Amino acid sequence: MAAPLTVPADLPPTVDLAWRDPELERAARALVAGDTGPARALLAATHDPERRDLRVDVLGEAGQHVLPALHSAVDERHDADSLLLLGSALNAAAWEERGEAYAQYTEEDRLARFLDLADQARTALRRAAELAPDDVVPWAQLMSLALGAPEHDQDGDQVFVRVQMLCPDLVSANEHRLQMLADKWYGSHERMLEFARVRVSDLPAGHPLLALVPAAHVEVPLRDAESVSFRRRWRSIDYLARRVVRLEVAAVSDHLLAAGEVERGHPRWMRANQVFATYYAGVEAVAGLKREDVRRFLGHMAEAGERASRWPWSYFGDHHAEFAKARMLADKLS
Repeated sequence: MAAPLTVPADLPPTVDLAWRDPELERAARALVAGDTGPARALLAATHDPERRDLRVDVLGEAGQHVLPALHSAVDERHDADSLLLLGSALNAAAWEERGEAYAQYTEEDRLARFLDLADQARTALRRAAELAPDDVVPWAQLMSLALGAPEHDQDGDQVFVRVQMLCPDLVSANEHRLQMLADKWYGSHERMLEFARVRVSDLPAGHPLLALVPAAHVEVPLRDAESVSFRRRWRSIDYLARRVVRLEVAAVSDHLLAAGEVERGHPRWMRANQVFATYYAGVEAVAGLKREDVRRFLGHMAEAGERASRWPWSYFGDHHAEFAKARMLADKLS
């Protein structure tokens, strides 16, 4: 297995790269340079909800560094796509300001800037949703804000209801919902795991939402570890290697790997496989992989692409470095 590709020099290191989309890459590079035209044109031509959601996520990460250009585009056009780009960029900037520590360990000035950016993002995204009422993507972005900066106790519930009305299986929105139900946010291990199990119970083979199960199990030792940062040293905890956990993840792993060619073209396909790979890399570090789990790990790594997803690798360190370690482990076990 070849070494992972380096991060493109003209894209910010925070951009999630677990995708193959030449048009998106060109638009993101142009946006970083201050040209909003290709990004707006790309969104105008993108109607598939999952692909549109991925493109908005990536362009938001790129666009957070050129907010004045995005504000100018909104002032000139005030169309749904320009507002969506601005809202996603403000959302990304807010989370970058928020950092990785729990709120009680985050400096007050950083929290204040986070909340201000989140408020600006919410305003832009709600206007985008008003102008394009059938578009689920503004609501997916609002799910992210409801996770980190909810306006009220029912904010996340209400936004997720809207997502389910428009596109119930949208991957990113369900990932945010999983996080909301986690113990480290507003729920518990039990609520989080139950949500994951219910959501995957009737999914077809190869659906990326199957990765909710390993994602939920990875969250459990993250919360149980004693650390201020989300970059936990969970590898000393044997939870991931417990037999009942292995068997549950194995079942959904096999279901994902049974995907056909169409399913492998899903915009979130590579990241879903990297979530499974993260889980199996953790099991290997804790207790070693059994033969059948080696097969699964190698299968997921073969589908994971050559570039790292920021989540969930970044829980444990630099995501590029963690993914590189996983690729070296795959070479060793092959």
